[in-house]
Amino acid sequence: MKKILLVEDLPQKADNIKSLLKLEFPEIEIEERSSYHTAIEEIYRNYNKYFVVLLDVSMSTYDAGVEENGGIPEALAGKMILDGMYLRDIPVKVKVMTMYESFDGKSIQELDKELREDSPENYDGYIFFSFQKSDWRKQLSDYIHKMIEIK
Repeated sequence: MKKILLVEDLPQKADNIKSLLKLEFPEIEIEERSSYHTAIEEIYRNYNKYFVVLLDVSMSTYDAGVEENGGIPEALAGKMILDGMYLRDIPVKVKVMTMYESFDGKSIQELDKELREDSPENYDGYIFFSFQKSDWRKQLSDYIHKMIEIK
């Protein structure tokens, strides 16, 4: 069975993405992580289980829980994850799913260019997610179809 790792700390956004994937790709299993540390741990240990990672850029360092506040917000956690994947030569494609147009003073276009240069083996572009617009749905669907054909 094909698996996708969804790294997203906003439950409503994760639910929207999962709904689309489950509707259009019922044969794909979705694993979720919601913080930098749990995502990087999952990727390092089990990257060979996934054919693609859908990655948020900004997230907390740790999962929020009953006795944990989620650590600190990290504006470029997704970039840090991609850097770690590059250093460990992890060959999984990553599609960034973001709602923001800038990160720590960088526009999404600047970040896109930087990620393409720094992580060409992994980084496969970004999709701009929106609760108001639905164009991200077709972009994500087309991307997953393309990735299924490649694998």
